[in-house]
Amino acid sequence: MRIETERLYLRHFNLEKDLEAYALIMGEDEVGKWLPKGEGHTLEETERFMNYILKHWEKYNYGIWAVVDKESDCLLGHCGLNFISDLSETEVLYAFGKHARGKGYATEAAKASLKYAFEKLDFDHIIALAKYLNKASINVIEKLGLKYIKDIELFGLELKYFNITKEEYESLEK
Repeated sequence: MRIETERLYLRHFNLEKDLEAYALIMGEDEVGKWLPKGEGHTLEETERFMNYILKHWEKYNYGIWAVVDKESDCLLGHCGLNFISDLSETEVLYAFGKHARGKGYATEAAKASLKYAFEKLDFDHIIALAKYLNKASINVIEKLGLKYIKDIELFGLELKYFNITKEEYESLEK
């Protein structure tokens, strides 16, 4: 399964094909500092995360996609939907390498993920989480129409919790 946007493909990860390029992205401290670990991931940690992504797809029939530039066929990062068992809710999430930041890819990919969640999966709401100082991510979340609800602690982190309902999403799409 693949989703196509104006500039991007969102497709399933392929461990053999994507691991090396994805490890370079996930290894960046600028990426890792916004993830629970707080720093770049090793190759082994990236491989474990990719295996988590693949198992999540098998278990829930939705998940995180590899985000690829249509023109260059270059892996830019990840985006998609992740069930958080501690909250019993699904989040929209994304991470992009330094070469892909500041170009609107996160917003474009996350918007496609929300569309999939509400129109194909018929979810009633989606959440997003961000570390307090992650202004770029908070900006994307707000552009998508999610509203700040509260501060929460999860995975030992203090996070901002955002939410959008299906009705709110549909009113934005009109």
